[in-house]
Amino acid sequence: MTNLTTTLAAAIASAVRLAPRFANEDGELIFNSLMDWYPTLAEGHADMITRRACMNATAGSKAVGWDAFAADLLKEMA
Repeated sequence: MTNLTTTLAAAIASAVRLAPRFANEDGELIFNSLMDWYPTLAEGHADMITRRACMNATAGSKAVGWDAFAADLLKEMA
């Protein structure tokens, strides 16, 4: 894995942990946390991860399982 892929994987995993709790009230908290925890992560990547994680967390019956979500998003971004 490259450094970028490793950072993306870690950031996605963090967003997956945070999204079920914070997606409805505070997506900005997720974004800011990713930017703080992963200083080499581009803002655009953090934004995409946050938006997608929040969308999945609030999708109800249309939500994708978190493992599949993480794998698909990493594949798309890497």
